[in-house]
Amino acid sequence: MNSKAHDIAVPTARPVPAGRAANPNRDGDGAPRILLIVQQGAARDRYRREILETGACIDTAASIEEFQGALTQSAYNGIVIDIPTKIQAMNRHKALVHSILERFPVIQVNQEKGSGRVRALLHGRNSRQGELQALIREACLSRPPRRLRARQRHAIHFNLLLMRERHPEADGIERSVTINISPDGCFLYTTGRFREGLRVWIRILEFRDQTPIACEVIHHRPWGDTMTIPGIGVCFQSMTDAQAYALTGHCPPPFNAERTAGQP
Repeated sequence: MNSKAHDIAVPTARPVPAGRAANPNRDGDGAPRILLIVQQGAARDRYRREILETGACIDTAASIEEFQGALTQSAYNGIVIDIPTKIQAMNRHKALVHSILERFPVIQVNQEKGSGRVRALLHGRNSRQGELQALIREACLSRPPRRLRARQRHAIHFNLLLMRERHPEADGIERSVTINISPDGCFLYTTGRFREGLRVWIRILEFRDQTPIACEVIHHRPWGDTMTIPGIGVCFQSMTDAQAYALTGHCPPPFNAERTAGQP
């Protein structure tokens, strides 16, 4: 597997610059939030107007550094990215851009110079053209908001048991391995079908403490979808102190500098 699809070294997050939508609901009532990635200009103003009409809040970013920082600071229901801005970012950070965009619903947009018409394309397996507002309502507003992890994952392959229930029958246990892992979560191999938001449990065989670890499915990569290892990305929801210490003990610096306070 190409680990670049998961190992994102996120730099220190920068505040999103001026240009956020002046919407009183953006932090108060859980309104959907869209990240608009586009450089300043008339096209940006046009995209913002159309997005606001869907009832979503907007943050804007004009560069790879700005939008990567925004995704670690806030959770978004989807991303709208201007095609010229994307091309510029891909020229300098191709693997990084692919790695980030595969985790969110993404709509690519371009404004025609002559007519001013906005052309929108839903990115991904179910790629199709449509009206920007319709695609946002369909692909973004119904999805749970997500945030980009702020800590790098490491290619460490723990043997584990994957379970859809905390105490399943024997036939409800799937043998798996981690492809990469961090203190916050991991990507693990599976060809099963898992929806985002589903709770699952894992037992890492290398840990002395075999208490099932509760996880939430954040990302699902189906078998046969791309030429990469299928599986699910999960975030840890519960882990004992002994398990957290065991995890950091298997990992290289600076990962293992994050050991639980008070542990030797």
